[in-house]
This record gives sequence, C-alpha cells and structure tokens, in this order.
Amino acid sequence: MTASASKSIDAHDGPIGRELASLLSLAWPIALAHFGMVLLGLVDVAILGRVSATELGGASMGRSVAFTLAAIGLGVGAALEPLAAQAVGAREPERAWAALGASVRACVALWVPSAALAIGATWLLPWFGIDASLVRPARLYVLGNVPGMLGVTFFIAGKTYLLAYGRTWPTLASAAAANLVNVVACLALVGGDELLARIGLPALGLPRLGALGAGIASSFANLVLGGGTLVASVRLHRRLSRAPTAAPEHAPAPRSSTPPPPTVRRVLGLSLPIGLQLLAEIGVFSVVALLAGRLGEVSVSAHQVAIGLASFTFMGALGVSSATSVRVGHAVGEGRSPRRVGLLGVGAGSAWMFLSGAAFALFPAPLVRIFTEDARIIELGTRLMYVAALFQVFDGVQAVAAGALRGAGDVRYPFAVNLGAHWLVGFPLAIVLGFYAHLGALGLWWGLLAGLVVVSVLLLARFLRISGRAIARV
Repeated sequence: MTASASKSIDAHDGPIGRELASLLSLAWPIALAHFGMVLLGLVDVAILGRVSATELGGASMGRSVAFTLAAIGLGVGAALEPLAAQAVGAREPERAWAALGASVRACVALWVPSAALAIGATWLLPWFGIDASLVRPARLYVLGNVPGMLGVTFFIAGKTYLLAYGRTWPTLASAAAANLVNVVACLALVGGDELLARIGLPALGLPRLGALGAGIASSFANLVLGGGTLVASVRLHRRLSRAPTAAPEHAPAPRSSTPPPPTVRRVLGLSLPIGLQLLAEIGVFSVVALLAGRLGEVSVSAHQVAIGLASFTFMGALGVSSATSVRVGHAVGEGRSPRRVGLLGVGAGSAWMFLSGAAFALFPAPLVRIFTEDARIIELGTRLMYVAALFQVFDGVQAVAAGALRGAGDVRYPFAVNLGAHWLVGFPLAIVLGFYAHLGALGLWWGLLAGLVVVSVLLLARFLRISGRAIARV
C-alpha cells in the first residue's frame, strides 16, 4: 500500500478524543449488558452454594458443558459483527437487516444439534473421573438449560445488529429484565419452600429442584434476554425503513466493493471459524473445570467461584471488544484505516482489566465469601483469585484484539491462534502443573494463564499487521 493511499484512507479520521468517546459510548452499555449475562450465572452460584456443595459443583460442570456446546451458535451471532457493521459503514441498511435474518436462521439450525450434543456429553463425564454424585446434577442442569442455549445466540445476534447502529439501551434493558426473571425463578426453583423459608419468604408449595431448577431458571432468563434484543431489532428496522436516510454519524467516505449477499450459507461460512475459535477458548476452560472436578467438590466449587468472578470482570473487556469490532467494521465499510480505533480499544480494554486485577489481588477473600460460606472453598478460592488477578490484563488484550480482527473480517487466524495457544501450550502445562507437580487447582490456573499470554501477543501483532494495508469487506 502506498503512502498516498494510506493518507487517503486515514483522511476521515477525526480527533482521537472524539474517536475514543464514540468507542466508549458504545462499550459501556454493552459491557453492562454483558455483566448482566454473567450475573445470571453468579446468581445461580450464590443460590446453589447455599443449598448444596454437590448441587453447585454438578451445576457448574453442567453449565460448562452447555456453554461449550453453544459456542458454534455464539459464533453465528458474532459473525454478524463484520457483516452488519461494514454494511452500515457503507450505507447499506437492507444488507445489514438481511444479515441479521440470515444469522437468526443459522442460530436455529445449529441449536438442535448443539443441544443434543450437550445432553449427550453429560454421559461422558464419568470417563473424566467425575464423581457420580456430581454427574446427575450436571445432567439435570443441562436438560433445564437447553432452551436457554437458543436464547443466548439470539441475544448475541440482536445485540450486534443494534450495536452496528449505535443502539445500546435495548440490550441493557433486556439484560436487566432477564436478571429479574432469573432471581425470582432461581429462588423459587432451586431450593423450593426450604430456601424461601430460610430467607424469610412465605412458602409456595414448591419442591427443591436444585441444579435442574437453576437450569430452568437460566432458560427463562436467556429467552427474555434474546427475545428483547430481537424485538428491538425489528422495531429499529421498521423505523429505518420509514426513514431510509438514517445512518450513523460518520462523514461520507468512498465505499469499498460490495461482497456477495449475506445468505445463511454465507453467515455459516464466516461464523464457523469464529465458533471454532470460541470452542477452542471456551472448551479449554470447560475441560479444566471438569478436571477440577476430579480433585473433588471443593476444588470444582472454588474454581467455579473464581472463574465466575473473572468472567464477570471480563464482560467489561468484552463490551469494549464488541464496540471495537463495530467501529473497525464501520471504518472498513467507509474505506478508511481501522488501526487507530483498534488500538484505542485494546488500550481501553487493558485499562479496565488492570483495575479489575488490582481488585482481585486486594480483596480476594471477601469476593469469594459472596458466593459461599464453606471455609474450604473460601481458602482455595482466595488462592485462585491471586492467579486470576495476573491474567486479567492478558485476557483483556486478547479479547479486544480478537474483536478488532472480527470487525476487519479476519476470523481464521484467531481460531488458529486460540487452538494452538490454549491446547498446545496452556492445556498441557495445566495438566503437568495440576496433576504431576501436585499443585491441584492452582496448577490448572497457571496453565490457563500461559495460554492467554500467548494468545494476546499473537492477536495484537496480527491486527497491527493487517491494519497497515487496505482491508476488503466480507
């Protein structure tokens, strides 16, 4: 790419402060919505932790199995990021709407096999050496959670379409409604009248369903979550159809060549590497959770509490990642360089995760006590929080760099990096440290940290490389 061409592409970049403000105005409501998603799981943990350590441990493994098998469907929703954002940047609203429709149909097509695999995977848990007392609640949680797997994919698709137009409040409202539904349903279904009596509420004649109740409550909440964003997306499209000139506040820019129509096949082709990337990343954490189960219910419960807290703070970085992906997509659709907005996103995500890591290091025990009263889980969970504090920044860098690459339409390289770093570096090291060096759950977490470090370095380097030249639309 010549210097003159590069100058032309960057000509529409405004002041850096305005770009950062635009990025953060998209990021913080989406981050709050993602916090709401994780809060659904944390509520489950807090309520189950006060009912039974066995139910908590089993449901934790069930959640890991279900979320892992939903990864391909989540990839479909994430594939909408470059499709919708680039279309909006190029002033093609009907193309963005067609991409959403294709994504929703693809989510439905993948939901049935994903749900069947999730249920079937629970019969493999004994092969991992999981105690029989944990297998039954894990399976019951997955059964209750099956409808929710579809709701989560709908949420990602609807949220992404809205975000391409800078609409964030419907997503935040959907997350708030979903959490309200989850708290009520979880209190009623997990512990039944026994738990209601313990917290001073009147009896309603409800049985104690434990992990099954948590799975059903999660399904109710996730269907509210996904349904809310899709309804908001339909309403937005109708408004745009009545006012076709509506578009985000970008200065006019030369359009790049228009790619093929966003059919279901096109969406699946783009989403498969993203889904496999998520599967590689989510899968290693899920397998480590299962391995923690081999160490006993205390280890798996402590792991779940610590990973739940780490996942909660990670939602801030994920919000920045989504916003960065959209802004990068806008830039590509407009025909300008996405480098500056991508690096701003990485910086913002890293800053948030640094602050989160500091909180983990300063207040580990009080954070763990939010979710359990078991002294054994508190002691081990506190030690795990120190390790989690270290990998916060690396997790933030890799999340936002992956989002920037997604916005640019680069989906294959992140998959290859996640597969190699997590499964060829992090996972083997976790096995060695956790079982052969006898470090237990702590060793498993040190292995996860090593994988994250490698992923973050390679993804950031990749974005720096591709953003130095013109990028074709997807």
